[in-house]
Amino acid sequence: MKAIASVFVLLAFAAVAYAEDAMKSDASPMKPEATEATAAPAATPAPAPVTGTVARTAVTSGIDNREPVDNVSSVTTEVEKLFYFTELRGMEGQKVTHRWERNGEVMAEVPFEIGGQRWRVFSSKNLAPSLTGEWKVSVLDASGSALSSNTFAYNQAPEPTAAPDTTSKEMPASPAEEPKAPAPKTE
Repeated sequence: MKAIASVFVLLAFAAVAYAEDAMKSDASPMKPEATEATAAPAATPAPAPVTGTVARTAVTSGIDNREPVDNVSSVTTEVEKLFYFTELRGMEGQKVTHRWERNGEVMAEVPFEIGGQRWRVFSSKNLAPSLTGEWKVSVLDASGSALSSNTFAYNQAPEPTAAPDTTSKEMPASPAEEPKAPAPKTE
């Protein structure tokens, strides 16, 4: 039993000695230590380069048959929803995102996968009177770079003006009630 215990002690001592020797050899002048400046950066795959083009874009009040009905640059709070239409060419298999920003703050991002050589997509944003300001909607590629952008102003609707009050107008008297002028005197 003492022999087995002695073997374990010797093995433990040998393991510690080997570990100390390995540490010394890692720090030797023959093998420079890696520092932040010399360490290789972690490899992150770069997104594939963008191919194709953004053929058309429009901020619009509606979509009919996958086409924008108009192209707006300023709307009032009477409008409760806007759409961003994009036609893409030659971008099949890529990803794009519509980014909606208000006064520089990102309000929404809507991603799309492009499924054909000519691909039309649109996103929409519900608006409320509390969201007035300058808006920008962009088409971003997979790396987050802007391919195209449009802007629009969302302004407070003017207060309705009151209709003229017709109850206070004087109405002329009827001809029967009009006083007659005295007849001229003849002498």
